[in-house]
Amino acid sequence: MEQSGFIVGIDLGTSTIVGVLGRKNEQGVISILASESIASDSCVKYGVIYNIDEAAGKIKKLISLLENKTGKKIGKAYVSVAGKSLRAIEHSETKLLDGITPITFAILDGMEQQAKLNKPDFFTNYSVLAPEYYLDGKYEDDPIEKIASSVEGRYRLVIGRPNIKANLIKSITDKAQIEVAGFIVGPVAAGALVLDEEDRQAGCALIDFGAGTTTLSIYKDGLLRYMSVIPFGGRTITKDVQELGFVFESAESYKIRYGKLGKDKNKAAGDVSPDIDLRELNKVIQLRQDEIILNVINQIKESGYADQLAAGIIIIGGASQMNGLVDYLSEKTQLPVKRAVAKRVYINNAAELLQNPFYTQALSLLLFANENCEKKEQVAPVVQEPVYVAPPVAPTVKPSASETVEVEQDIEEEDEVETKKQKKQKKHKDGKQTTLFGFFERIQNFGGTMFNDED
Repeated sequence: MEQSGFIVGIDLGTSTIVGVLGRKNEQGVISILASESIASDSCVKYGVIYNIDEAAGKIKKLISLLENKTGKKIGKAYVSVAGKSLRAIEHSETKLLDGITPITFAILDGMEQQAKLNKPDFFTNYSVLAPEYYLDGKYEDDPIEKIASSVEGRYRLVIGRPNIKANLIKSITDKAQIEVAGFIVGPVAAGALVLDEEDRQAGCALIDFGAGTTTLSIYKDGLLRYMSVIPFGGRTITKDVQELGFVFESAESYKIRYGKLGKDKNKAAGDVSPDIDLRELNKVIQLRQDEIILNVINQIKESGYADQLAAGIIIIGGASQMNGLVDYLSEKTQLPVKRAVAKRVYINNAAELLQNPFYTQALSLLLFANENCEKKEQVAPVVQEPVYVAPPVAPTVKPSASETVEVEQDIEEEDEVETKKQKKQKKHKDGKQTTLFGFFERIQNFGGTMFNDED
């Protein structure tokens, strides 16, 4: 990527569409140059675009805001892939070898490319994650230059419904006229940005509490082992609060301002609006949050890694800011819980964005971006128009006096002949001087009409 260019990431969330523009140096460290966010309203549901035209309009507006901040034109962007249909599945690729030739990068790369071609029925393969390798059935951490008769790669494929990608293309490429530089699985990118290597090795559960969905990703021995998406989120809680008789905007505001989980949930931290029954509000919030947490616990058990999470639970996402959630989740799961923040080792500025959970996934997209997203203006070639050269004008010769007199006499004689001819024709027409010659002349014309040369 050219140093003069930049990279762009767009995260289309259920509540907010976020865009970030940055520049990556030779060491891979990112500097944020601009950031913007706009409300998704109803065009995104469960992390997937539902209203293509409305989403395209919002993306155009977001791009325009970023361009105005930087004075640069954006031609393409990396976008996040999310949605309730996302999940991780196991996939194996095996290659037979001669038992003499050492294993090379080319062999492993060929196996990975083959894994990318695997497409389960009714799903799209959105990502192939780093595998574990087995040589002749035995685990090998680094198979390069090793000799074996067979090498097996055990991959994790992140799959989801095809409409996730199809709707992104329709909105961003077809409608907003912005090329998609790459589709990046949002939860995987977020894990790369916020998780310590020690936590991934020891075993941890990364939970992204979003507006439309709650995504669980489990890591162990440095690799993603399990992913599941629960179709409930912060917006689900807001809709429950709305049933208490509030409009959506008020319900969201009251949830953020007064909502609290745990034993002290009914203790007001300050003045409470007279429109709010604090006990009833937090009862509704906790009932829905209990349902979300119960689904998370069941998925952790389903993964088979429930007893291997030494690093506990790490939470991200806008809905993770609920008061009391850290302690309440720890109490329910009997695991240590902490909030994650983006690592400064990857991004060297914009500290306020690193602390903002709404920007975590958009920032993480830039880690995987390597293509210049600046729009290259096409300069039209200058076409030289042909120069018209007028033909030379012949010199004007003024006639002599005698020539002028002769010309005038000729004109007068021609006029007299023409006048006599017109009078003669008029007499024929009126029938006053019909001659035998004129009669036969008309007969000849009539016969000529009936039998001409062509017949």
